[in-house]
Amino acid sequence: MDMQSGNFSKVMSKSGVKSVGGRVAGLLLTTLLWAVIAPQSSYAQHIMVPLGSQSDVVLESSPANDEILPSSPADLMLRFSAYVRLMKLTLKAPDNQPIDIGFRYQTEASKVFFWNLPELPAADYYVVEWAVLDPSNLIARGSFGFSFGPNARPASELIPVEEELDPVIVPDFRLIGQ
Repeated sequence: MDMQSGNFSKVMSKSGVKSVGGRVAGLLLTTLLWAVIAPQSSYAQHIMVPLGSQSDVVLESSPANDEILPSSPADLMLRFSAYVRLMKLTLKAPDNQPIDIGFRYQTEASKVFFWNLPELPAADYYVVEWAVLDPSNLIARGSFGFSFGPNARPASELIPVEEELDPVIVPDFRLIGQ
């Protein structure tokens, strides 16, 4: 088999080994799916260091976390401390059902994202969940809540707190008696 540089890609593709571009695309797709599917462990603050990541990207948003607005917001603004690629943006009602805001992943990086919102029905609160890929390709994610209307209360007072469970240690019985 000729392994000169001109024939190397042909040889590699014939042997079933994926190209580097294919591996990168697969890794990016896996990362995107993880960011979209991964559950949020708690609710973040308005200006926050993201949950579940090692990224130092900071978010400022409008509406702000726990902000009480007079009426349904017309749009959503996310401003990050660095250029990021927005991988996930969901808006959820108190029943945890997503509201279609038309988000689709776009490959362009930006510091500021504006999103038009539909007219939101009256609800106790809404939660925005987001995930981004920072300049170092680290995932940053978080969430914040807001509410609106004359009798609205801060979202953090209404969002149920998840019960924290003690870790369970299970012995590996394969190692016992060795």
